Amino acid sequence: MKNKTLKILSGLTLTAMLAIPATASASQQQNGIQTQTQNGYTALQKGERVYVSAPGGQLYETKGPAQLGKLKDLFVIFKGSPIEAPLIVVETPGAKELKVFSDLWWKFNDGTYEDNRTTAYDSGRIFYEAKEKIVSKTAHHYAVQEGNEVSVMTANNYDDLSEGFHESYRVEGTLRGLVIYDCCPYVVIENNGVLSIHGHSETGIVQFDTINLNQ
Repeated sequence: MKNKTLKILSGLTLTAMLAIPATASASQQQNGIQTQTQNGYTALQKGERVYVSAPGGQLYETKGPAQLGKLKDLFVIFKGSPIEAPLIVVETPGAKELKVFSDLWWKFNDGTYEDNRTTAYDSGRIFYEAKEKIVSKTAHHYAVQEGNEVSVMTANNYDDLSEGFHESYRVEGTLRGLVIYDCCPYVVIENNGVLSIHGHSETGIVQFDTINLNQ
């Protein structure tokens, strides 16, 4: 994973729309505007679009029929590190699951990454109910419920899935979602009614954040 500091620091000045205070007024909420903040990041909903910004400027926004919908939560992985990243959970009309979006990964850097302030990447899904298995959209990762634990699997060869998978890690709890960021899998687990996201860190498997869908 790469350091995103350059993109944040080279950001454009926030527009007036993105400068709305973190606590939206009742009238702003009635007009379809709401904000959520965490670790200096802001997710702002205006109409059916969500704009995600850092102190240096906008990072990405949802757009197009497959991304438009209601902001449910903003969460952050790798908090306090150079590679921390804000992701959003969006309820899109007619979908049987919630979608998770992130900024573009460095993997897709074609020389314009630092200037790309709009593209939101479809990083994963969170389901309304427990699932026995969830496969990522590219099929390079999947998560499966095994007893009271969830096993997260990763392809042995990204270019040839026929070479099978290996277990990356396992977490105790009930499987509710799978998110892929910078080619790494992060699993959404439910324990005692609380959703949380887990994955590899420099210190091992950790819980990065909780996810609140009641907003």
